[in-house]
Amino acid sequence: MSNKYLCGTPDQHCLGSKTLTNAMLRMHVSKTHPTSETAFKCYAHYLVTVRGYEQIGSREFQKNNEPVLVLSKKSHFGAKLRRGKEGQRYEPKRGSGVII
Repeated sequence: MSNKYLCGTPDQHCLGSKTLTNAMLRMHVSKTHPTSETAFKCYAHYLVTVRGYEQIGSREFQKNNEPVLVLSKKSHFGAKLRRGKEGQRYEPKRGSGVII
């Protein structure tokens, strides 16, 4: 079964591909990534290019002298989606922690 991952980046800045998702996510087409690592890279790119953060470590980001932002491990990053019952749409995987 193929999984997809949401990265949390606004759609206009997301590097993922458009995917049909379940209506309970309050979106019908959203951008997703094939792996948690690509979701991490997309969000990291967004933080640096759009939000003005500087990457100071493999998972650490800082903006000016604000507290350091630490992202979860690349292998655990992103909200996991799975194919829905209809097989056409993706929906949250049980226990994935998708926040709406």
